[in-house]
Amino acid sequence: MQDKEILEERYEKHIKNLFKGFLFILEDLNDDHSINFAKLKRHIPEHSNLIDQANYFDQDKMKFLRKRVLDLGNESLRGQSEDLEKFTVIFNFNN
Repeated sequence: MQDKEILEERYEKHIKNLFKGFLFILEDLNDDHSINFAKLKRHIPEHSNLIDQANYFDQDKMKFLRKRVLDLGNESLRGQSEDLEKFTVIFNFNN
């Protein structure tokens, strides 16, 4: 494996870990949102219809945000790959 490929593989791993972390955060936010809206409906059932209208974080929104995170992550991977093509990378290890 060439030095540039090693470096590219490491960068890809870090970028993938970053956007996987964003996806986990997004899932946590969605869970918290669902829990809190369920509490609202339980405590003020007379406004259940209004609460349903206010609930913007549905599955469609979650899919949209998930796709945005993945698109941004893939764009970052492509960008770093294109950037590395501009350089010659040679590692010199000292023992």
